[in-house]
Amino acid sequence: MTLQLGRTVAQSLAAGCVVALAVACGKGSEKAKGESTAAAPPGATAAAAAPAPPPGTLTKPIDQYTGDEFYALTRQLQYGGGGTHGRRCRGRAGCRGPNPRDSTRIQVDGIVGDDSLSAATLPPNGVLAMRAINVGQFADSMYNTRPGTQYESYLIILPVPNSASATWRFEELTTTAGSRSHHMISSGTLRECPKHAFQRGPHADFKTCEQADNLRPASFSRRAAAMMQGDLGPPAWFGCAFGCCTADPPGGHG
Repeated sequence: MTLQLGRTVAQSLAAGCVVALAVACGKGSEKAKGESTAAAPPGATAAAAAPAPPPGTLTKPIDQYTGDEFYALTRQLQYGGGGTHGRRCRGRAGCRGPNPRDSTRIQVDGIVGDDSLSAATLPPNGVLAMRAINVGQFADSMYNTRPGTQYESYLIILPVPNSASATWRFEELTTTAGSRSHHMISSGTLRECPKHAFQRGPHADFKTCEQADNLRPASFSRRAAAMMQGDLGPPAWFGCAFGCCTADPPGGHG
């Protein structure tokens, strides 16, 4: 009987140990679970803080957009901060020579929300930075924008892979309902103007980095008119993270 009682006590103690271990393990699991819940995944904060893409961001390569898709994108944007400027024309004898008698006019506008564009942080497929509409009678010489109410041109800024530089591309959009289309009309290298003060809001013009830095508006108007007598004139200029950027044509007028 004494032996049987000993076995019973031993069995009771063993069962108690099992229960105690189960409870301890359960508490350990709950603690670990609580600690895991309290600690956010490493990428969660970064994802939550990631800035929204700039307006006019292309979600796929521009050549994959249909005419209607590109038209719809341009209608989602707000424009401003620009003006209308005289430009050297092409395609007529009167456009040629050091003192051409003919010229054209282009209305340019910046895009609201795109004042912080930088070559180093561009979306992978590029972003629209400016709208240009030829309101004159002839195509312009530098960018080949065409006159006509059915034509609109958009400056697209594109990143250069594995570098902190960028290129630009002017895309002509035909807005005619039922036959909308788009194609590239000119391209070149983007120039980020150094040491310019950042300005909030959309800005668009035709001037060089040096003109934007050194000349008053009135002086710029006279200088721009003089420049048009002998060359293509200053490049397209828009507000960006560096204060301003220019779409320099091949040969460099910026």
